[in-house]
Amino acid sequence: MRRRRLRGVRSRRYTERPERAPLSSLESRVNKQQLGVALASKLTRPKAEAARFLDALFGKEGVIVAELRRGRKVQITGFGNFETRRRKARNARNPRTGRAMTIKASVAPVFRAGKGLKDLVNRR
Repeated sequence: MRRRRLRGVRSRRYTERPERAPLSSLESRVNKQQLGVALASKLTRPKAEAARFLDALFGKEGVIVAELRRGRKVQITGFGNFETRRRKARNARNPRTGRAMTIKASVAPVFRAGKGLKDLVNRR
């Protein structure tokens, strides 16, 4: 069923601006640099040293990535597990053209929060 447009009324898509995220949700995010600053102040070490530590752990050539590439599971007691999961090849449909396509099999990194982290977040 097609919608009829009223004469002289522009489509909402072009006249209204998309809503921006409220400041409260932007303030609740912590990026890598802010995490480095917090770590440096907690350990009373220089920011550069904290940044190197974060890169060694989470960076492209970091410990966690290296272990996941080897197919190993990284388990941090009280925090959670980093692991990989194999995704099978599957058929899908391009939403723009409607054309059928095949998505190749892949390996995806997954994080599962541990009980200790869940309890701390839920304040138990």
